[in-house]
Amino acid sequence: REIMGKDANIELLLKSKVDMHNYKPSAEDILKIKNCDLFIDIGGESDEWAKDIVASADNSRLSVLSLIDLVEVKEEETLEGMEEEDHEHDEDEEHDEDEEHESEKDEHVWTSLKNVQIIVRAISERLCALDAQNSAEYKKNADSYIEKLAALEKQYAETVSTAKRNTLVFADRFPFRYLADDYSLECFAAFSGCSAETQASFETVAFLAEKVKEKNLPFVLVIDGSDGSVAQTVASQSGAKIMTLDSCQSVSEDESKEGKSYLSVMQENLNVLKEVLN
Repeated sequence: REIMGKDANIELLLKSKVDMHNYKPSAEDILKIKNCDLFIDIGGESDEWAKDIVASADNSRLSVLSLIDLVEVKEEETLEGMEEEDHEHDEDEEHDEDEEHESEKDEHVWTSLKNVQIIVRAISERLCALDAQNSAEYKKNADSYIEKLAALEKQYAETVSTAKRNTLVFADRFPFRYLADDYSLECFAAFSGCSAETQASFETVAFLAEKVKEKNLPFVLVIDGSDGSVAQTVASQSGAKIMTLDSCQSVSEDESKEGKSYLSVMQENLNVLKEVLN
């Protein structure tokens, strides 16, 4: 939208603010994908469903751009004290499933403002190739947007470098590895970024509460959409307050129309970090 302009024909599939991990395309969504000029997804396991749809599309114009192909993708990290995933399998499948688990990728590449600048440039270049007539406008808009992203990224760097603290505790999932790595933040969390778990063990809760007290942290974090149950337990045991970081995984159609965007969400996340780290 930032590159093409507000009047562009852009369709947001996850318009009902559904979690991207639980999204299933409707018949209408499938038709939209097959008939579009450019289909943009995250790629990887979360969007595995899209491969067959794209492959079966009778549309010579259809171009596909997957974000994880544009930047360096890291393996999903198991942090100290984190609840481990329960991988049940048959004995015959043990070797294959273990190998698959070991190479699981962290797909939350957009939580890095540095990555998003690369992604915006790639989207702009693809749009210019598909619509040469408007390429000058796309390049101009992309340059302007990247300038805003770079300015915000600089604010993040300055905030972290001058902060009193360098540690974040998520009593929730942890989809922020890319952001944390950009600024060398120390993080602890209850679950991995793509975990389906909602209940943490006594050991995990106790570990997180102890970390909050050990590091003298006034806040414990949750991500958008969380029921906050684990955080409430950690907070009650540690005396910390709860704050929310938005993982930018979904936005409702109404929120989008009202101006909620990646840039506005990441600005609000910066405001949260300023308070949490100080």
